[in-house]
Amino acid sequence: MENHQAEDGHIAILLEPGDLVLESIQETCDEYDIDSGVVVSAIGTVRNLNYHYVPTADLPKEEKWRNETFELLGAWEIGTIDGMIANGEPHLHLVAFNGEQTVAGHLEEGCEAHIVGEVVIRPIEGLELERRSDENEYNISQLKQRSDR
Repeated sequence: MENHQAEDGHIAILLEPGDLVLESIQETCDEYDIDSGVVVSAIGTVRNLNYHYVPTADLPKEEKWRNETFELLGAWEIGTIDGMIANGEPHLHLVAFNGEQTVAGHLEEGCEAHIVGEVVIRPIEGLELERRSDENEYNISQLKQRSDR
């Protein structure tokens, strides 16, 4: 993995074969101390695809029933990965295609770059993005003005 920050604050990440996608984005957030931000673009291919989605409109209280998780092997073309970085942690969704099937959902750890991966992150200054549990124990995003301004 290679990453660089532009003068305007954007951070570009180049993933090489074998790099882990979500883990590399997290590592870059840690390296550049990104607490709040957005992934504005991410494309490439992966050797395996790990993701989950919410399978029902009636969300049960027990978290183990909220998400259906998949690990799909083989080459997958990433059409897009985007989402927010809150509390220093990426919350990202994706759309991918393997030549026969298109899937969409929440990006999970363990997706390995196949040929190339290109990611651009935009840190957000002056606004604090935070994910925390609501009264139903669902992680939701909260926005607030940074107190140090």
